[in-house]
Amino acid sequence: MEIIAFFEAQKEKNKNIIIDNTLSEYKIWARKHLELHTKLSYLADETQCYKYWLSEDIPVNKSILFEKYLDCFSHIINLGIYRHYDSIQEIIIKPNDYCLSDQFLNLFIDLNDLIISPSEDHYITLIEDFISLGITLGYSESKITESFISI
Repeated sequence: MEIIAFFEAQKEKNKNIIIDNTLSEYKIWARKHLELHTKLSYLADETQCYKYWLSEDIPVNKSILFEKYLDCFSHIINLGIYRHYDSIQEIIIKPNDYCLSDQFLNLFIDLNDLIISPSEDHYITLIEDFISLGITLGYSESKITESFISI
């Protein structure tokens, strides 16, 4: 999947963001990672895949779920821009058999790996796993791309 267009679209969106210049680089970095953890948690909460108890299932609002997915993806792309990983051209998506809760847990591990040992390889793994999550949620690569670029 070509990913460069995501970086370009996000850079355009970022032109409207005003960053608090009183914050140190470390604080900006820490807040960007915390923001991503928070957004990923909101997305997991929307799927309710964490439930292990028996209860009445509440239907998932696919529209809200997709909005949260795109919002989270925007933060992932933004983090890549911030860390100068935005020259990545393509991501290879491999199908997986993991359940949603495992996919979210893997994403949190990916994020922690990126915090502890920042590298382009860890960032690529995060994007691969996040796009794979989108596919599991029922979104095609083309739907993800078209929707992300158009907002």
